[in-house]
Amino acid sequence: MTNHNTDNGSAQTRIALEQARLFVRNRIEQTLNRSTAAVRDVMDHLTQSSGKYFRAYLLLAAAADENDQVPVAAVDAAAALEILHLATLVHDDIIDDAPLRRGQPSVQSRFGKKTAVLSGDYLFSLALTLLAGIAEQYPVKYSEFSRAIAQICLGELSQHQHNHDPNITVFSYLRIIAGKTAILFSLAMYAGAILNGDTEDKARRLGRFGHYLGMHFQLADDCLDYEASTETMKKQTSKDLAEGVVTLPLILALAQNPTLRSIVSRLDLSTQEIAQITSDVVNQGHVRSARAFATRYQQRAENLLSQISGATRRQRLSGILAAIITRSY
Repeated sequence: MTNHNTDNGSAQTRIALEQARLFVRNRIEQTLNRSTAAVRDVMDHLTQSSGKYFRAYLLLAAAADENDQVPVAAVDAAAALEILHLATLVHDDIIDDAPLRRGQPSVQSRFGKKTAVLSGDYLFSLALTLLAGIAEQYPVKYSEFSRAIAQICLGELSQHQHNHDPNITVFSYLRIIAGKTAILFSLAMYAGAILNGDTEDKARRLGRFGHYLGMHFQLADDCLDYEASTETMKKQTSKDLAEGVVTLPLILALAQNPTLRSIVSRLDLSTQEIAQITSDVVNQGHVRSARAFATRYQQRAENLLSQISGATRRQRLSGILAAIITRSY
């Protein structure tokens, strides 16, 4: 371990980046496993179906210095961010009535909707509890997390209001995913930079880089929902269309083929109709067009990368960007 002086004048104990990643996984598992008996079965289930901790690792990547050393406080912040993300997934699956999450039964399908709602709320409280200690050192920055939670909720609400809406615009959809997905990517990068001791300007720049990553991530995910198999994605595919969620590939298809609007607006699409629309969206090139939107955000991230200080950090973030671009699930 090493001690570094940061821009805020405080000495921080630092640990190796790879060690910090392991600590984050342990912290998340310990936090979930310490839960009370009322939610222990749900927490055990979530621990067994843990994800890739992508947002947590983004925060650590932004918090690491040129020697790949991370402030210890970043471990709790990264764990809190991942648990916050987990809470949103539990609630998402309730809204979408999704049977699968990460290749396992979703919380709502296994334990029921009421238990899932309360468990999601409990996860929010766990995330905020982890952040409480950090808030003492960064009282002003703590509000960024609460603001992000509000934006996620508003993004999800807006998406729900546009379910089965054949008239949703591209602009409206991009605003929705900026709130429900990209905000956590942005927060991860911003919070990591602040914990590293970066200036506000540098932290905001990294936050913007995270925003572009998040937008690309969600748009690519929308395309994968039409292209990939359920086995590959480890969750139900074509579920967006089945649940009435109108994403970018379908928005582009609706603009070209207005006759689809009456079908999409219905609440009871058959399996055959879903399969036919999915096939048409792919075969008519609308997924390819949606990927072009994702590429624009990729290019914005690449352009911004050159403005981020530190050769090691730029290399680290370039690797993350490449991983997002090439992912298949």
